[in-house]
Amino acid sequence: MFVGLAFAVRRAMWAIPTLFGVSFVVFLLTTLLPDPGGKAARNDVPARLQEDDLRRARFLDLPRFFNVTPQDVRSRVDACVAHIVTNDDDAVYCERRLAQIGGAGLPYLLPRLDDIPPAERGRIAMALAPVARRMAVGDDADFETPERAALFWSRFWEDRSIDFTEPAVRRAVSRFVARNRELLGEELKLVDTFALQEVVANLRTTKDPAVIFRLTRILSHVTGRDAVVPVDAEPSRSRAVVQEWLSWWYVHETDYVTLKGEEKVLASIAQTRYAKWVLGAVTGQLGLSTRDGAPVFDKLLARAPVTLGMALVALLLAGAIAIPLGVWTAWRRGHPFDIATGAVLLTLYSIPTFLVAQLLSTFARANDPLVLPVLALTTVSLSVMTQQQRASMLEALGEDYVRTARAKGARTLRVAVVHALRNALVPTVTLVGVQLPALIGAAFVVEEVFDVHGMGWETLRAIEARDAAWIVAVTLLCAVVTTASLVLSDVAYGILDPRVREQQMGRR
Repeated sequence: MFVGLAFAVRRAMWAIPTLFGVSFVVFLLTTLLPDPGGKAARNDVPARLQEDDLRRARFLDLPRFFNVTPQDVRSRVDACVAHIVTNDDDAVYCERRLAQIGGAGLPYLLPRLDDIPPAERGRIAMALAPVARRMAVGDDADFETPERAALFWSRFWEDRSIDFTEPAVRRAVSRFVARNRELLGEELKLVDTFALQEVVANLRTTKDPAVIFRLTRILSHVTGRDAVVPVDAEPSRSRAVVQEWLSWWYVHETDYVTLKGEEKVLASIAQTRYAKWVLGAVTGQLGLSTRDGAPVFDKLLARAPVTLGMALVALLLAGAIAIPLGVWTAWRRGHPFDIATGAVLLTLYSIPTFLVAQLLSTFARANDPLVLPVLALTTVSLSVMTQQQRASMLEALGEDYVRTARAKGARTLRVAVVHALRNALVPTVTLVGVQLPALIGAAFVVEEVFDVHGMGWETLRAIEARDAAWIVAVTLLCAVVTTASLVLSDVAYGILDPRVREQQMGRR
């Protein structure tokens, strides 16, 4: 028993480097997807900002494997200030970017405002007017001229710089979570996006609908994204919106936080396209679907059980039919039943899956939406598994140990089940590891025929809408399921055949 458990654990451990290799290959495939950027004119700032959001959602703004210069809010503010000071082609774009960064960039911008030439200082101060409106500070008169705007921000920083510290924000968010006071919300609005990191951290841990409502309302206010969770929202809707915020933060976090010390070293690896992609897949931060704006992870949770469940049930049903049928036809080799069974299976194997599904769909009823799709999927594996079981059973029946058992007077049922079937099952079990991925692929066609809303149905809609986020996520999930099924069949192979298990353990 210990040897068998050790073998199973050892084979399962091999899945780790295998999955790493699979993730690497799938990532390389994602690099072949078209880049949504580069289409907007340089002077069309709104279009450029929209393209940037599309590219960043797929981490196309990051290097693939190593980031020599990882970005944070400080470096982004510095880059924008440099473009504005030189008044190059990106100056107007950077003014909009500073307004988006908002309060998170003020500690790195306002203290150096006096060191910037007067004309550029005024441009920057005027660019921050939307930030002042979000904070509910100042009035229209303060932004009538660039000079007055620059003076306003200098005085603002003298009075309010103490609020833009991590301990102050942490205390403000804690009070806001604990008590529903409008004044506490105004304190967070005053620091604008500087509070985002702490607000998102609390949103990730809380389950209180009232707290989620207050936190998402603050997030929506400071970012301009309309994604507030009402107190009376359905739990599924609440989870979807929270996941949407977490996915957004996973993409845009470096716009609002500063990398310190060892974080800069880790960012050389973590702030890369591959690392973001892998970590997002592991933690469920797979981004948003461009087709309907829903979090990809939530859609996978809703769609994957349908497809994987149908494929697994179809595989079990095919095995439950194929194994006894293969054993019986092997035992009755040459009998009319064997010949008739072979002819039926060959015919069934020759009919395309979509045609089988289309024929069965004529008998579909509203009260059994998954029965006929499962039967259609069962035909994918039934013929192959039955023929495999028959062939391996015939081989086992010709072995010396079976003839010896017969010579000793063992009963026919005992010879077939106890002596022959155990060894005859090994090739069939190995085949199961290959059949599950084939069934998942066939399910994509069957779901379309029966209008079953699983992964296949959603994938076809994603292809029509060019939803790259969903396509990549489904590809990775199918690769993981394929790897897991092959490892499990390998483990089952070792359990059924002690010689294989002992040989593999001996090599170690």
